[in-house]
Amino acid sequence: MIRRVLVPLTVIAVVGVLAVLAFRPPAPVADAPPAEFAAGRAEPHLRAVAQRPHPIGSADNERVRDYIADTARGFGAEVAVESDDVVRPWRGVLRVATTHNVVARVRGTDPSVSGGKALLLVAHHDSVPTGPGAADDGAAVAAMLEALRALTSGGGVRNDVVFLFTDGEEAGTLGAQAYVRRNGVDGVGAVLNWEARGSGGPVWMFQTGADNAPFVSAFGGASSRPIANSFAYEVYRRMPNYSDFTVFQEAGARGLNSAFIEHVRDYHSPYDDVERLDRGSLQHHGETMVGLVRALGDRDLRVRGGDAVYFDLFSRVLVRYPTWLAVVLAVLTVSALAALLVPGARRGRLRWRGVAAVAGVAVGAVVVAGAVSFGAWLLVAAVRPGLGFLALSEPHERGWFVAGFCVLGLAALVAAARVARRWSVDEVVAGVLVVTAVLLAVSVVAVPGASFLFQWTLLAGLPALWTTRAAFLPPLVAAAIFPPLVGTMAVALGMPLSAVAVVFGVLAGVLLLPLLSTGSWWPALGVTAVAVALLAVGTARFGFAPDEPRPDSLIYLQDADGGRSSWLSADPEPDEWTSRVLGQDPERVASAHPVSAQPMMRADAPDLALPAPTATLVTSADASVRTVTFRVTPTGRAWRTHVELSDRGLRGCRLGAADLPGSAFELYGPVSREITCDLDPGAPLEVAVADQWVGLPAEAASLVGPRPPDAMPVQSGNRPFDGAVVRAAFRL
Repeated sequence: MIRRVLVPLTVIAVVGVLAVLAFRPPAPVADAPPAEFAAGRAEPHLRAVAQRPHPIGSADNERVRDYIADTARGFGAEVAVESDDVVRPWRGVLRVATTHNVVARVRGTDPSVSGGKALLLVAHHDSVPTGPGAADDGAAVAAMLEALRALTSGGGVRNDVVFLFTDGEEAGTLGAQAYVRRNGVDGVGAVLNWEARGSGGPVWMFQTGADNAPFVSAFGGASSRPIANSFAYEVYRRMPNYSDFTVFQEAGARGLNSAFIEHVRDYHSPYDDVERLDRGSLQHHGETMVGLVRALGDRDLRVRGGDAVYFDLFSRVLVRYPTWLAVVLAVLTVSALAALLVPGARRGRLRWRGVAAVAGVAVGAVVVAGAVSFGAWLLVAAVRPGLGFLALSEPHERGWFVAGFCVLGLAALVAAARVARRWSVDEVVAGVLVVTAVLLAVSVVAVPGASFLFQWTLLAGLPALWTTRAAFLPPLVAAAIFPPLVGTMAVALGMPLSAVAVVFGVLAGVLLLPLLSTGSWWPALGVTAVAVALLAVGTARFGFAPDEPRPDSLIYLQDADGGRSSWLSADPEPDEWTSRVLGQDPERVASAHPVSAQPMMRADAPDLALPAPTATLVTSADASVRTVTFRVTPTGRAWRTHVELSDRGLRGCRLGAADLPGSAFELYGPVSREITCDLDPGAPLEVAVADQWVGLPAEAASLVGPRPPDAMPVQSGNRPFDGAVVRAAFRL
């Protein structure tokens, strides 16, 4: 009996381990035939791009786009740099910038195949101000340049292929907005966008648009590791995340969005550099690009094939089928389950009460595992408040916590198996299959892209209703599908939401209940003890060191009009570095406009007399409406300038021909801009201007001293990063 259980459990475990081990990028290729991609050939481009941070409006941004344009021309592309003023509402303010998109077109040999529609590859060439952007998005930029070279070396394809290097993605997809406004999407047959949210891992296609079946099919044969699943798309489209792909999709274009997302601690940080970038991720980016260009470049991009349900097996094979077929399969499989359950109940093998009870136990195991995991993390975070310093509260040694939560889910399953022992094996099999059938029915109606999670495990489980010897089949199928998906979910959501990954892991794990029968509570207690021990070790080992630094931040705020100057930080608490100026018990303020709308620590700072931005009157005309034109001039250190106008009497403003709704604007780059506003007759215009500098100026840095070896600047996007804010007010 023990052997009959241990053998299938071992096989299931081996399949699960293989699925996890297969979830890796391919090995980087130093050199390859001219028409193929090689990460070694892309690396010089990467090093040229990711020398330093190059946010929109900066001198390094200009350096990067010049390099891209010159390189693309050298490979035979027709290159244009499209410069546009962009005005975009963004999270309560209006962002204003001049974007410079690099557009490189490789003419097709027969573009009539798609009615002149082009295949558009997109990556953004700007970085955040806090990191050199080797992964985000330098890897994609370098890969696209190498893919362009491979395309021209191989004689091209029938369709035109456009390589679009957008500007200002990090400031709110400004370059993509400019491209769509200038060119529209009528000439675009498909958009392939490339991103990163970390410094490594395999490239994962996580988002598609409408009528995705032809593109999903092409993706399946585009690389050695076509990693994708339609459940990820269902989740992502319900989240508030964005990328350049979002802009094209909202304009009506179709396509695919792909990224690698591991090692989030490097994301948007000074460590997003060439040395830390996984070359396998670069190879995966590039070989997938080249494969998709070859696959889509010779076909009619206007063909619509409906939506697909898809998932990969062992990161090597992409299974895909139409959504309508998913509905048919679900109806047939659920009907077959019902057809098998009814005779079983009539013959006395099953009792409906027992089947329902087992289903309740399975659902209870999922709920308990999720709740306990969530509570366990809250406890860890309370014991180790320093986790709040990290992006997504992601500990450097996350493996202890991942293992702990996995074992915690297993403990819930073993405990459920002990409870389920009071019912027959047939009833246990039927109970877990009924849960799976309900999930399949709900998903195929509400989120069809997720139906594969339950379709194939349920189908594999039908033979177990004839003979319980086949009870190992559903968890065997689940072991091939679920582990990489659950692992990716844990990475994408971060440790604070690891309970979500545990829930999905246990949803698959309940299929093991027929194989886990135990007559004692000791196994459940033992597994729980192991889970607690793993979490305890991870908690005990947590700390900061030179190779596992604490992200912290410090901002110098100066009011140029005689107001007090301040040290500010949005860190959870003072640390060794910030306490040098904040002290151990700084004042807590609700917000510090325009630094942040979130609570911050504050302490008095000396007046360093930093140069301030200006707002100067250009013209003023009073009639039935007072019209004022004023010029905002940032200082040379500013990467962004915040402008806020008094609302009293304000009727509206414009920048050139573009209307500026509202009264709060963010201007990118150290360039002067003229704004014209209409007011009530005789109304004064009060203008508050604040320059935001990247990094502490030398005058402020000298007062704090260098960071200790176990600290690093906080990443952009996590909370306000090191810098200076110089405010000035004017009455015009």
